[in-house]
Amino acid sequence: MARFWASFIDEKFLASWLKAGRGKTDEEKADGLKLTLAAVETLEGAFMECSKGKPFFGGDSVGYLDIALGALVAWMRAAEARHGLRLFDASRSPLLEKWVERFSELDEVVLVMPDIDRLVELGKVREAAAAAAAAVNS
Repeated sequence: MARFWASFIDEKFLASWLKAGRGKTDEEKADGLKLTLAAVETLEGAFMECSKGKPFFGGDSVGYLDIALGALVAWMRAAEARHGLRLFDASRSPLLEKWVERFSELDEVVLVMPDIDRLVELGKVREAAAAAAAAVNS
């Protein structure tokens, strides 16, 4: 079950989120966002099923799925800072919103969580590089 959901995180959630951010047209980006929000809804249900009311996907302690999704938390926060869209919020995914808070407060996570401001700057640099490459190639 955990492998299925980890694959879902990579192949559905992350892939559509990247499409939303890196789409070549406004239509591609809008389609990516639509798919991302659908994936968030599915992940909310998966969390409810896997956690059985406990704080983490793995129950009382962090498990494989917590790590798989948790690896994206800093990037989600950076994207929120840049674009104003919060993927896990109280109206759309209240369980995942609380999960992000709990996961982010773990001592082990605090020690390795990248600085959000640096990720925001990295995103700007990547975006500028992609725009320059596109201009050269057109």
